[in-house]
Amino acid sequence: MKRTLLLFSFLAFLFTSCRQSSKPFSVSDHQVSFQAEGGTYTLAAISEDIIKVSYQDNRTYSDRGYAPVLFEAIPMQIDNRDSVVSLSTSEVRVEVQLQPFHIQFYDLETGLKLSEEQGFIRKADTTSLRFLLRPEEAIYGTGARALPMDRRGYALPSYNQPNYGYGMGAEFLNYAIPHIYSSNQYMLLFDNPAKAVFDIGKTEEEVLDFSSLGGNMTYYFINGDSFEDLISEYTALTGRQPLPPLWAFGHLQSRFGYKTQSQADSILNLALEAGYPVDAIILDIFWFGEEVEDGKMGQLDWDRENWPDPEGMIAGWKEKGVKTITISEPFFTRKSENFDYLAENKLLATDSAGNTLTISDFYFGDGGLLDIFKPAAKDWIWEQYVEQKEEGVEGWWIDLGEPEKHPDTMYHVNGKATEIHGVYSHEWTKNMYEKYAQHYPNERLFKLGRAGYAGTQRYGLIPWTGDVSRSWSGLQAQIPAMLGAGVSGIPYMHSDAGGFAGPDKQPELYIRWIQYAVFTPVFRPHSNPDVPAEPVLWEKEVQDIVKPWVQLRYRMIPYNYTSGWKTMTTGMPMARPLFTEYELPETIEDQYLWGEALLVTPVLNPGVSAKSVYLPEGQWFDFWTNESYEGGQWMEIPVSLENIPVFVRAGHMIPFSPVFPNTEEYRTDSIELRYYVGSEGFTDEVYFDDGKTKEAYQKGSYQLLKTSYSIGEERRIIRFTMEGNGYEGAPSQRVATIKLIGLEARPQSVSAGEAIDFEWEEERKTVRFQINVSDGTELLIQ
Repeated sequence: MKRTLLLFSFLAFLFTSCRQSSKPFSVSDHQVSFQAEGGTYTLAAISEDIIKVSYQDNRTYSDRGYAPVLFEAIPMQIDNRDSVVSLSTSEVRVEVQLQPFHIQFYDLETGLKLSEEQGFIRKADTTSLRFLLRPEEAIYGTGARALPMDRRGYALPSYNQPNYGYGMGAEFLNYAIPHIYSSNQYMLLFDNPAKAVFDIGKTEEEVLDFSSLGGNMTYYFINGDSFEDLISEYTALTGRQPLPPLWAFGHLQSRFGYKTQSQADSILNLALEAGYPVDAIILDIFWFGEEVEDGKMGQLDWDRENWPDPEGMIAGWKEKGVKTITISEPFFTRKSENFDYLAENKLLATDSAGNTLTISDFYFGDGGLLDIFKPAAKDWIWEQYVEQKEEGVEGWWIDLGEPEKHPDTMYHVNGKATEIHGVYSHEWTKNMYEKYAQHYPNERLFKLGRAGYAGTQRYGLIPWTGDVSRSWSGLQAQIPAMLGAGVSGIPYMHSDAGGFAGPDKQPELYIRWIQYAVFTPVFRPHSNPDVPAEPVLWEKEVQDIVKPWVQLRYRMIPYNYTSGWKTMTTGMPMARPLFTEYELPETIEDQYLWGEALLVTPVLNPGVSAKSVYLPEGQWFDFWTNESYEGGQWMEIPVSLENIPVFVRAGHMIPFSPVFPNTEEYRTDSIELRYYVGSEGFTDEVYFDDGKTKEAYQKGSYQLLKTSYSIGEERRIIRFTMEGNGYEGAPSQRVATIKLIGLEARPQSVSAGEAIDFEWEEERKTVRFQINVSDGTELLIQ
């Protein structure tokens, strides 16, 4: 898409120097400012495809930046005509009409992409930015919502807030993102964390209106030819998710909650003895007190009566390969030992007079909210996490971080609650990430949280979709919530697998949710006390079905970990809607791409014996049977309670590992590589590192096993190369079980310098053999 860059800087200065006396704008550091009625518009190119637009008057903040990591403007060519000023990069042209003031964005090849409708508008205490929508235009994104993925026709709050027991149709959830992706191949990011509403053609069919209670009046127009282009630009602007520790891709055992040390220990041991792989156990609020309502939230110290030896407990779990994750919240009730100290030292948020504001209608008890924007508050909460780290804790879960209760009358050191609400959890995550990097520079942080902002992904947040109802409607809500977040740059959205809220114990629902969760960024069954979250506590008939799925999660660690690496390097979410890669007859809501190779269609209703699946253009293989299908059509696929439809794109290789009890036991010297072959050659790769070193890839401490599959006359060639400097424990070669799926006939021979014994499965059209793979290995199949 990129063309040779023009000498915009030279042309801009040459042209403008000739017209100093008449230009209706000013230029400073490549930023172009226009005086319009009531205020100043400033435009800047942040890249060849990203334009920043800011508005300021005497009632707005000075320009603040929350989401971006790119700030420096690049030169634009400026063309000053009588009533229109054109600002151009090598990819985008912005036309600024002076009277009345109006901005339009053009792609230099395809033409008009977006027009402001009126620009900035102020009404009483509300500020708005308005844009024109085209009749055929679909709008995606805005964060995690339990709605159809096309958000057009909705007025949606851009405000993080909990929605207990929600199901499909919930317009707000815990993680809103002031960002949209248009089917006309542009994105908009409103870098404004204030309480706001996206009116996407609901009030006026052809108008997108972003209205907020003040805040930062800055937006970014992002141009591209495809979703892949756009998400790359967007995550270059806002940052990309670092690769979590390897164990984050395993089975995280959780519930609300383990009430005693003996209970947690016994259920974990039960799971391990039954052969379930487990990588972490999560301790909810009972670790610091047995009360829930009117309790000791914020205590952040062990309830020694119920947890008599936490250090020994954590050490014992670690010997078994199981990490410990503890929960904490930003709220501190009056019954907690920390409330008085925090209030006396002005570390809690206040009222307008500067006094600690006590939240009296908080479910967990009267209390205050830590002012995470204060440096002293950041330091204090970090000290609590250091103490937990020294006790052996290896991951943290920050709950209620929207914040769940955030009165409009509350003030923080940097502004009113209504103005900075959206970045509260963002700031908390940033603080943890940066301090963790300072104190433990070689380790990767694991931090769960249910809220954030645009760009919080760069601080390693692992978000989930909140307290979903344990219902079929709750399960149906998970796909659009996960995909909506991913479209807006948040790639690790996942759910309380099995459902959280509600008393009903439904084995079929639990099974279907576990099956879905295997193909999501994080696998974490979790529920309230009414129904067991842990697979091992279900009846044998349920366990017989779900246990192989938990094991499949572990077999797919090489594929999922490689997908996480690709997300880190490209910004592409691990789970993405079909429309991001294919032209479709309609928006398909109940299917998604998992990584580059898999198409997943969860079963979302009870009693289903067949599922309609749309296979996009190309050749596809049934994941379970290897049967081949031509795409571009709807298929009716039989299903049983034991499976869901999963398909593999031809032209991909999927790596598998043996089942292992936890990622501490994960070894990559033995691997299975399944090649799903079609009529064309392809390349693919598997990423390996030690699973724990921060920025291992950036440091070169990794191995990237690259493979190519090429087709010649009556022969096929597989080649392997290795990139990277390796890592501690990396094998110099790997024993690979190779399967070629989709061959038309049994090959006559397989060789790598010398003949290799192989097996042929006629029914599955699959050849199978073993070989030692290292840099430079080449296989010939004839």
